[in-house]
Amino acid sequence: MNSVLSEIHSEGSIAVLTIENGAKNLISEPEFIEREILLEWLEENPQTKALVITGKGRHFSHGADVSLFDADNVRNISEKLKKGRELLNTIESLPIVTVAAVNGGCFGGGLEIAMSCRFRIVSSKARLGLTEVMHGVVPGMGGIERLSRIIGAEKALKMILQGEMLSADKALSIGLVTKVTEEKDALPEAMRFAEDIVSSVSVTQINAVVNTMNRSFDGEPDPSFGAFEAALEEAFRK
Repeated sequence: MNSVLSEIHSEGSIAVLTIENGAKNLISEPEFIEREILLEWLEENPQTKALVITGKGRHFSHGADVSLFDADNVRNISEKLKKGRELLNTIESLPIVTVAAVNGGCFGGGLEIAMSCRFRIVSSKARLGLTEVMHGVVPGMGGIERLSRIIGAEKALKMILQGEMLSADKALSIGLVTKVTEEKDALPEAMRFAEDIVSSVSVTQINAVVNTMNRSFDGEPDPSFGAFEAALEEAFRK
């Protein structure tokens, strides 16, 4: 299924979402796949245990198309960024395993997308950074919050304000990425990584564990409520 700047398809129990917009996969629309389309697709494919997000070609995404920045159109940009944040919040809260497969440049909005996934598998040639300060702005789709949670506030503050672009190995050393692969394309390794995690468990078990974690992160009381019971009920139906 095609969306604004993306294509999504199923490979068994793993969904692959590919960002497609030119050589650098620029994010000309923060909502690079319509949130409703993504949720509808997942509902129509209930066998999905994991979602892998990647970019077509050499790069994951170089982020926003800065040619679209316009100080006279702040309200319109703000509304689009809100939709982008809602989409990334939705991806982050999906009750399945989410993995970003990162090749080449992963900057600005591209890294914000990758950070909405629970895992990031990157090629050794990848470069990552929230580089918005170079264009006189700051991350606008939740990247500040997510980077702070992933690597800590001190490292995040320095990285964002200096517009640092990290090598794959440096990103691994500070905990920004999960694994670096020597393969030219990170997608096959990301697919294997996801398959290793989900192959021996059911969709119900994955949903129960991930939903419990999400509720815990959100500070909900008794986040484990119902998780054991749902898995047990399914086990008895087999």
